[in-house]
Amino acid sequence: MTKGLNTQHRRRQKISLKTRQLILHEAGYHCSNPACRAILTLDIHHLMPLAKEGDNTADNLLALCPNCHALHHRGEIPLQSIRTWKMLQIAMNEAVDRRALEVLLTLEKTPNLVVSGDGILLCAGLIAGGYVAVEPVDSPNQGLFNTKWTERHYFLDLTDRGRFLLDAWKRGDQAAAVSATSSLVEVDDD
Repeated sequence: MTKGLNTQHRRRQKISLKTRQLILHEAGYHCSNPACRAILTLDIHHLMPLAKEGDNTADNLLALCPNCHALHHRGEIPLQSIRTWKMLQIAMNEAVDRRALEVLLTLEKTPNLVVSGDGILLCAGLIAGGYVAVEPVDSPNQGLFNTKWTERHYFLDLTDRGRFLLDAWKRGDQAAAVSATSSLVEVDDD
């Protein structure tokens, strides 16, 4: 070990290419600061620094332009803003905006909610994301050869993934929320 180096800090390891690509994709290859959105050169910022037991996992990383990265390290952009930007990215990338969270909260309080086809369309992102399950309501009036046009109805309910995300969001557990929204994406750090 070289004389004078602080041995209390963990050695910085290179962020894997797959994780780096995931973070840049998550940010749309723009700075994560909504007021900036620079696209030329992006740094990968650790929300929890490596020196404070942070790691190189996707839930701890955020794409920032060098200017915003420097502003944060100088204390001009607070950590709370950085964390908020990360949560905004999760929401934008995974169909989990405020309205979607309200739907999840409603389904938690009213399991097996019956909706029409319009209700299905309003929950399409949550259904496609695996947060909400849909099941047709069986009705004798909805036969294939029925001559009268009738509206179909469906049961909506939270999936395990939807419950996990909702619980994480209510606890304010960022790592669990990221895990719930990115579980379909494998990150291999080999």
